[in-house]
Amino acid sequence: MVFTERFFRITLLLVSVTVAAAPVRAQSDLAFPHIAVGGNPAFETVLQVINEVETDVVVNIDVFQGSSAQTGNGAPLPVSFDGSALTASRVLTLAKFQEFTTVLTVTDPIARNGWVRVRSTTAGGKISGNLLFRQKSGRTVVDSVGVSSPQRFRHAVIQVDSREDGSNTGVAFANPDSTPVTVSMDLFQGETPFSRAPFTQTLQPNQHFAKFVSEIFPAFAILSAPQRQATLLLETAPGRSIPYLTLRADGSQLTGIPVRPLGFAFQYEVRNTSNAVVETGLWMFDFVGFDLIGTGRRDTDPSGTLFAVSGNWAGTNFQFRYRITFPDNTTGIVIFNGTSAGPESTEDAERRGKVITGKVTTLGADGQVRSVNNFTAFHKFGAPAS
Repeated sequence: MVFTERFFRITLLLVSVTVAAAPVRAQSDLAFPHIAVGGNPAFETVLQVINEVETDVVVNIDVFQGSSAQTGNGAPLPVSFDGSALTASRVLTLAKFQEFTTVLTVTDPIARNGWVRVRSTTAGGKISGNLLFRQKSGRTVVDSVGVSSPQRFRHAVIQVDSREDGSNTGVAFANPDSTPVTVSMDLFQGETPFSRAPFTQTLQPNQHFAKFVSEIFPAFAILSAPQRQATLLLETAPGRSIPYLTLRADGSQLTGIPVRPLGFAFQYEVRNTSNAVVETGLWMFDFVGFDLIGTGRRDTDPSGTLFAVSGNWAGTNFQFRYRITFPDNTTGIVIFNGTSAGPESTEDAERRGKVITGKVTTLGADGQVRSVNNFTAFHKFGAPAS
């Protein structure tokens, strides 16, 4: 069977890359950024939802039209749940640890894309899910691709490699929130942006986007084959994060490509109240949604020594923490609370780089404050900061 460009615009991005990007976390609101139904041969989407808590959980499933609907993008998409009458939503109750599977279909000979949201309305109702996209010829499944519970990203990075004839890379995302969101996309070859200005896309609530990189940056597609390799950076508007998916197409072969949270390294310095330097080091973070997940090291640590760090950066509020073992073998926690120049950024409104400044507090196992000092931090490999 030959998969065409139209096929990919409809079915774009049914392989989840978030499994490789970050561990799936406790969630009660899942947004799968892409589904496909209808067509000939027919596409269908298999949705699986799991209740992961020891109580009954009420689950709402809502299906929305995607970019293939053009003027209807973001409107409810009526589908058949397991052969039932068409509806764009369904409500069900799952018993503890119960798994629910349903098949979304339509009889329309025109294939459509869209996205689906799965929410638990029970307080503390943790759920997870998977999505299986399938194409059938009669009753025979001829192709199938899976999607796991999605994650949201504020910044994301995707590898693009279209050096082989017939290959392409696509990206899809949806806006599950109640206000519009703007996404900026930059394609880099080495340290050089492929275009002078980023490609931007604004989605209204519930709207969906799916395109190939060659459609977003047309000049990329006409490069000679050895040059069609790049890195795609995606940036959600400050204070926002949305789910992304991507897929590489090699003729009729679909392959999932990891969407990675954009990582960065900070160098930091701690000074006491006398302004003497008491600690220096670095932190290496992945930025998952607004969570900071990574490792750190102090310059005084033995070579190769790393410790786990975690935190959050939302707006201009920057915080992270790590455990510490004191000389008496008791444990404590070190907490950095700081302020950045811009929302999730070290640049101010004039695009000037500024250091993050704040306080670092060390707490003992008894919860008592051991010390309070000042810290500054900035991108280790970035431009000089003021």
